[in-house]
Amino acid sequence: MDAHSQPPSDELYSRFEAYDFAHAPGFNKLLAQVYGTDEVSKYELDMRMEQAKARYFNEHVEPLSYDEYRAFKEAKAPKPVCPYQHLWDHRDEGPTSGKQLDSVYVVDLADHLGQPTDEELLTLEAVSRIHDAIRQSAYDEKYHAVAIVNSNCTAEDSSRLFLPRLEAATVERQQEALGALLRLQVELRQLGQSKPVVIFASGPVDASAIGVVLSTADIVTTDKFSVLLAPSAQTFPLAALYDWSTCLECPGTAEFIACHPDLVLRSSEWAGLGLGQGFVAHRHLAGAMDRILLAASCPPPSTRDALRKAYMAESVYPGPSKISVWRPEIERYFAPMARGGSLDELIEALRELDLAWTKRYLALVDERSWQRVARLRIAAMRKARNMEYSQVLAMEFAATNAWAKDPSASVEELVNGPVDDSLSEILSGSKPASADAVDIPEECPFAQMYRKNPERFKHIDLQQIAKHRSVDLQ
Repeated sequence: MDAHSQPPSDELYSRFEAYDFAHAPGFNKLLAQVYGTDEVSKYELDMRMEQAKARYFNEHVEPLSYDEYRAFKEAKAPKPVCPYQHLWDHRDEGPTSGKQLDSVYVVDLADHLGQPTDEELLTLEAVSRIHDAIRQSAYDEKYHAVAIVNSNCTAEDSSRLFLPRLEAATVERQQEALGALLRLQVELRQLGQSKPVVIFASGPVDASAIGVVLSTADIVTTDKFSVLLAPSAQTFPLAALYDWSTCLECPGTAEFIACHPDLVLRSSEWAGLGLGQGFVAHRHLAGAMDRILLAASCPPPSTRDALRKAYMAESVYPGPSKISVWRPEIERYFAPMARGGSLDELIEALRELDLAWTKRYLALVDERSWQRVARLRIAAMRKARNMEYSQVLAMEFAATNAWAKDPSASVEELVNGPVDDSLSEILSGSKPASADAVDIPEECPFAQMYRKNPERFKHIDLQQIAKHRSVDLQ
């Protein structure tokens, strides 16, 4: 066996690396190939120098294969210990393996909503099944994050709702379903304190169930996402009361949304309100979701930061928000309602304008039943801004049930009605995973100060803070 057929050894590569090329006869002639090009990176120069040395060593000292030497060097190089390594090493190699997603607990709503029907409903039983699925394993420490998806909505031609309207067949069933839904929202907020909860909202969400989506801090939407505000307004007029009342947009935005009967919020509005972490084209959802969840394999406490980087990498611009277009009108005509103005004053001001858009708006609002919904929402949001989360939850539950039982009740009676027993009733069916009582996350003290005096903090960009820190400013 000649010298060229001998397998390479550590000793050969050690002799190569120790060789004195500075005094090697004729080696300087090869340097023209190394430095012969301008504007070359240091890495490229180092590689050229190494290749020149390997060529000289092979021709004048002893046989050496540069390719084999490079393979040896890479095999012997210390492996990075950064938990993000797999995120860039295998990003473009196709679907993620199941092992890489073992750190994510996936809750598929399709497994719990039941078979599709002509009228999709979020039943009491379905809410309970979703809640049980979360409590069953989501708190397990082996899971770094929880993902909520609906596989029924992933098909390109799917017309299924991501979350349908909460059932209200009878007053009793409505009350039980609402209590179960609020318990689920409390559970999601509680879970979100310990680990990221990511929801991939890939279809329409009825306004009665939007509180589930808003109870998660990380929301990724697609072009199929929308919030249907009107259909369930007469049954659940105060859905997600806490979230709308603490909306960090300009004053009056929540009132504009609450008083607009035909408004549909899509991903562009969602992003404009600062409620979404990312937007993905629906046809690319499967791959994007796979890559985003891959980031969750990064262990705590870096999981949230890894996910945020993944949202940014996968997201595209969803388009302009139609709410932003109306910001001057919102600030002038709807903001006063947040400071004590009434719906009647808004209607009178819009009638005096006598513009095309005010005529269209007033034609919608003139319906008596919608005015009752709007008055209730305005009064409830105004009161909720000076209440804790648990108190707002109790008011939503009590006022909605009173509304269902007595449609003729006044707004004052509904908003100021007794709520002392409502919170305990909401949590009465809760079965926490541990022996501890269910903990409702307390409101951030900074958020309390902000709600009471927004002008004091107008110089602070709260949206940017919320995007980059894992604190709930609401």
